[in-house]
Order: sequence, then C-alpha cells, then structure tokens
Amino acid sequence: MNTIVYWIRKLGASCFFIGYFPFASGTVGSAITIAILFFGKDHFSFLLGPDNALNYWWAIVTITAVSFFLTDRGKEIFGQDDPKQTVFDEVVGQFITFFMIPINIRTLALGFVLFRFFDIVKPYPVYRLEEIEGGVGVTMDDVAAGVLANVTLMFSIWAYKWIIVFLT
Repeated sequence: MNTIVYWIRKLGASCFFIGYFPFASGTVGSAITIAILFFGKDHFSFLLGPDNALNYWWAIVTITAVSFFLTDRGKEIFGQDDPKQTVFDEVVGQFITFFMIPINIRTLALGFVLFRFFDIVKPYPVYRLEEIEGGVGVTMDDVAAGVLANVTLMFSIWAYKWIIVFLT
C-alpha cells in the first residue's frame, strides 16, 4: 500500500517523522507546537491572541478535520489504531489549549504542562473519546485534553490577575 494518500497520511500524522522520536514522541510534538507558537507569534498575529478569536477558531476546525483524515488509517499505516508515531493529534490539542490566550513565555509553558497532564492522565471524558473508531477517536481525546487545558489556563490567568489586584 504505497499510494500517495498512504504517504501523505504517514508523513502528516507523524509530523514529518517527528512521531518516530524514540521516546515521548507526543511530548516532542507538543513541544514543537509550543516552539512554533512562540517563534511564529509575530508572523501569525492575524491568528493568535484574543483579538483574533474567529480566525483562530477556523484554524482549529481546519486542523481538527485534517487530523481526522491523517490519523484515520493508523492500523494500516503504523500497525496500531492509535500509534505513538501519530503526533498530529497532539498538535491539534496543543493548539486548542491557546484559544483566546495571550501568547507569551509564561502562558506557553503553563499551557504545555496543562495539556500534557490532561493528555497523559486522560480524566473523564477524555479517555472515553479514545474509544471512538478511526481518526476521530485518535484526535478527539486530544481535542478534549486541549479544551480542559484551555479552561484551566484561562482560570489560572484570571486568578493570577485577581490576586495581583487584591495584593496591590
């Protein structure tokens, strides 16, 4: 099965073979997403930050749909339904973490830790979404982890600002 679609899925799902990193490939995929957001924040200003929520939302919808496609045939391409080589779903979840969040080194660091926590621990309902068949199941647990990380990050920013105001 060496069709062009096979290679597009293999290359895309593994994020240009980042998924073949020998250990913690999901964490490496998430870290690279953080690096892209940090170094690209000036180039992607039309997309990032609370002022561009609609553009960011459409980007989330688009990359989620792309992830459904790329991760759909994991068994045929990588030999497992949700293989460790598939890291594009981590990119999606990490990207969702920063919806409506100002991008700076502190929010990126906390968002990275929060997303990895929710993605690894998989609290309810995250673990239930893995049971969905195909690329939707592979991606949706990371989408849910990203949403939980986003809400936690928003609350953390709010609490931090409230404490600073209270203490001054």
